Amino acid sequence: MTAIYALTIILVIFAIGEFCSAKTNAVLSQPLVGAILMLLFFWLGFPKTLVADAGLNVIGSVISGILIAGVGSTINLTELVRQWKTILISVVSVIAGVAGIILVGSFIIGREQAAAGAPVFAGSISAVIIMRDHFNAGGREYLSALCNMILTVQTLVGLPLSTIMMRRAAKDFLTDKNNLALYSGAVEETADVKKKPLQLPQSLSTSIIILAKLAVAAALANFLAGLTNNVVHYMVMAMFIGLIFTQLGLLEENAMAKTGCSSLFLVLILASLFESFSYITPQDLLGMIVPILVVLGLGSLFAGFVSILVARFTDTNPYLAIAMSLTCMYGFPTTLFISQDVAKACGSNDEERAALNNYLVPKIVTAGIATVTIASVIIASYVVKLV
Repeated sequence: MTAIYALTIILVIFAIGEFCSAKTNAVLSQPLVGAILMLLFFWLGFPKTLVADAGLNVIGSVISGILIAGVGSTINLTELVRQWKTILISVVSVIAGVAGIILVGSFIIGREQAAAGAPVFAGSISAVIIMRDHFNAGGREYLSALCNMILTVQTLVGLPLSTIMMRRAAKDFLTDKNNLALYSGAVEETADVKKKPLQLPQSLSTSIIILAKLAVAAALANFLAGLTNNVVHYMVMAMFIGLIFTQLGLLEENAMAKTGCSSLFLVLILASLFESFSYITPQDLLGMIVPILVVLGLGSLFAGFVSILVARFTDTNPYLAIAMSLTCMYGFPTTLFISQDVAKACGSNDEERAALNNYLVPKIVTAGIATVTIASVIIASYVVKLV
């Protein structure tokens, strides 16, 4: 197929996904809709080389490190330290979920499928990229497609469960009237206004220069990962180099958004990931139902149970702790939307809604950052060695 035709089809697919995501508050996420449409197009007879014809099969892999370096620039160390209880609950529970999937799931769906799906439950496209590259290099496209399918459908499991738990936490919160006085005021901003050690002039903050700095961070990460003989995975190194560059002032906070390329990069990477769907038949998809249910079921069960145990240690509401543990299944910005929606729905007046918003939003958003942005990448870099 001609490159422009192939590219147009792919962009239209993701445009439909973006529209559905906006209309459903990300319940039907862009990756989910995109995955369904890509599968349908392949089954209807579109070329299996669609992604390659558009020239996206290689570029998606190349720019992954740049995107992950950008993820590192979004990490707010000050907020992470302040929300240490949230970090502890969410990270420990997600590790428990991954361990449960591998240890118990191996007896149900086999070690390969359990280990392939476990890091994806921890939640992020970064984890899928790590697993995808490993499986594709070994000619195991089925496992790569399984990772993609888990990523695309887990939002449908995580969102309703989290919503129920947050509503229960909100109900408990409102029973203690002291909480209204404690949380009804505006949350204090903690923006860091201090000049950073290697702060660059504003003239070096144009979109192209920021993109170049992200590329330098990714290239340095690739070099350093090579020095460790890839004991530290390239993607993990890219995230931490992005974080270090940002703390030093060499890179802007939330750098990827400031390039104006974040949406384009995400589409290019998702398209390269979904290339594995060209190998999947309807029978293969039916065969994935059980592994997907096992991975998401065991992950949710183990993560939720351990989050309750850690909540007792940290004096945290158990329902809120379960909601924190499940943020790995959908991440930001859905964490922001859903916590705001729960606060709005559960508060009976402006004071209650403001207090609930200040109580829920920072914790749920921070939990999503801890699991999706940080923990999932580290977990995937370790688990990939098991398969």
